[in-house]
Amino acid sequence: MRLANRHIAKRLFLLLAGTVFSHALFAQGGPTPGAEFPMIRTEHFEIRAAPEDARILALQMEGRFAEFNRVFRFFPGQLTGPLRVRAFRDRAQYESYVAERIEGEVPPGAVYLHFAQAELRELVIHLGNEAGALPFQSFIQFLRAFVPSPPVWIRDGFGVHFATLDIDDEGRPTHRENLAWLDAVKAMRELPTPEAIMRTLAPESVENFPGLAWSLVSFFINSGNENYLRSLTESFMMLSYTNTAEENVTAVVNRIAMWNDMGLMARDHLAYLGSRSSFIELIAEGQAAYIGGRPAEAEEIFRRALRIRADHYAAWYYLGLLAYNAGNTVAAERYYRMALSFGADTASVLYALALNAAVAGRTAEAIELLRQSAELAPERFGGRAAVMIYRLDNIRERR
Repeated sequence: MRLANRHIAKRLFLLLAGTVFSHALFAQGGPTPGAEFPMIRTEHFEIRAAPEDARILALQMEGRFAEFNRVFRFFPGQLTGPLRVRAFRDRAQYESYVAERIEGEVPPGAVYLHFAQAELRELVIHLGNEAGALPFQSFIQFLRAFVPSPPVWIRDGFGVHFATLDIDDEGRPTHRENLAWLDAVKAMRELPTPEAIMRTLAPESVENFPGLAWSLVSFFINSGNENYLRSLTESFMMLSYTNTAEENVTAVVNRIAMWNDMGLMARDHLAYLGSRSSFIELIAEGQAAYIGGRPAEAEEIFRRALRIRADHYAAWYYLGLLAYNAGNTVAAERYYRMALSFGADTASVLYALALNAAVAGRTAEAIELLRQSAELAPERFGGRAAVMIYRLDNIRERR
């Protein structure tokens, strides 16, 4: 678990790599990739991209800016200039452009390049590959435009918090809670106190730091204690454009400690994490409810699991079983196929689809699905499939 978590953390910090550079390494000579792109201006951004991408990017970036600032309430008039964005469709152009400006591996998808000179700061995007990186990197650009040296727990914690923020092609936001780090944090034997997390200046030395930072953000926002939420929002007013990271940390911690017992906050933080069910825990709870003959409870739990991870097959598969048991073959097929699309065991899903098709009266389809399932996993489904095919053939003959 620890090795896996360290790998995840390393990958997240690689995505964040562009936020820690203090100087640029510019190539000598030759045209700059993307220099020929037209530039468009929006209220807060200067965007260079192909014309067919620029309008959607403008809506995306302004939509994200509005959602970020709905939390932080920074004064846009304090910006020293527009936030710059450059987007490439071509992977080689994206990598070439970024490689000229940073040392080391080029982060995939998107990277925010932060330099001492504000006019060189830029969010660079590889369109078509940006989904996993853009939400995080766009938040880093927003935050560091107002606070170049923020506390790292705010940077990483809200970066993870906003990593599930999506903006549609009309600029409308959808934001589901990001619980991706909950399992890793709850698996830690001993958690640092909230104050220790807030005072961290070297996050690479702390196990699961992005998850710990996220856990603190989630606690402040979702604990239900208005005093904690108010303390968080008031602490944003302590952040300064000119302060060092350490000075900003001290200002934030002092503001939060002014109104809170930090020992009580540590206990409340642990209790809050214990009260949150992770995806894995929800799947286990749903399975227990299903096996225990409590279908309504099981369905509610699996739908909660989907709100955390809609891209995992487990909840979809069990929703398929529940729909099948309820006689809703249309919904069952839809859920089973969703499970298949997210990597469920093919033979198992094909067998379930075969039973569903048989109940729906599609005998020929059911027989074909049974044969496919048996071919993929003869040791598991060969015998069962043969029995079912025999029965279905008899039914078909009687018709």
